[in-house]
Amino acid sequence: MSQLLYVSLGGALGAISRYLVAGWIQNIFSTIFPWGTITVNILGSFLLGFVLQASIEGSISSEYRLLLAVGFLGAFTTFSTFAYEALELLKLGQVWQMFIYIGFNLLGGIFLVALGMASYNLLHGT
Repeated sequence: MSQLLYVSLGGALGAISRYLVAGWIQNIFSTIFPWGTITVNILGSFLLGFVLQASIEGSISSEYRLLLAVGFLGAFTTFSTFAYEALELLKLGQVWQMFIYIGFNLLGGIFLVALGMASYNLLHGT
């Protein structure tokens, strides 16, 4: 039961954070292009890499891994929103913008998970 509490608490905080960060970034750019979603996806990817590497190294407990990786970052990153926004760009005839959007999210996400893991290792000398 306590595992569900960690995931639930992390999820609530992650969802609120996603809403605030994505909205803030989107307001800065004031464009139809979904920069807010890209920001939370790549930031979430970096943080997930960092948290998972910390978990692999034994620096955080399984409870904190549930709180941060499953709960917070699971709610913070927005893959379903990403898929919807890509489809909307396609419907609007913004084919190149759709491909740029997909590329930023997928390649940026993969790169930043690796960067997050490497950053953890660098900070901890492993």
